[in-house]
Amino acid sequence: MTDENNPGNRPLVKRRPPRRTRALLLTTAGLAVTLMSTAGCTPQERPAETQTVVTASEAAEVVAVVDGDTIDVTTATGRTARVRLIGIDTPEIGRDGDTGECYATEARDFLDELLYGRTVELQSDNTQADTDRYGRLLRHVVIDGHSAAVLALEAGTGYEYTYDQAYAGQGEHRDAEQAAAGAGAGLWSACS
Repeated sequence: MTDENNPGNRPLVKRRPPRRTRALLLTTAGLAVTLMSTAGCTPQERPAETQTVVTASEAAEVVAVVDGDTIDVTTATGRTARVRLIGIDTPEIGRDGDTGECYATEARDFLDELLYGRTVELQSDNTQADTDRYGRLLRHVVIDGHSAAVLALEAGTGYEYTYDQAYAGQGEHRDAEQAAAGAGAGLWSACS
């Protein structure tokens, strides 16, 4: 093949894109096929999750379960921190003589059984602040490769919660809540 803009009229060689580009193109093509094959299967539009990325991860031991969406941990460096799980909101525990909300104790007990005394992975999410207004770390909490928030939502201990913008795994959290509601799990039947 020749080109009139090619001063030496040398043959032009079509180059293959670099491996990274080829991999990206193949991944994008596969994603497009998946999206087209599932079009119409999603009951509602969801915010795009493609911008969410887990940016850092650290191991920690759960030393206390405060309520259904908050834990205290000690990291490998010996630092103690309070952590608010991203993507879930559970009923509030009564404090100072106040009556707690329906299913608050059960939500805490579920998380306690799941996490207390165990080593978890704390994952930050670049779409969320590092801490909330109470100074709690905002993290995805992973136990044995599973999101603790999703497991709690599947058990019906709380509601999917998006503070400001979409977070990594938001669709899975919403699906877990919908499945629990449909099955009448946990608070979905106890608090009607």
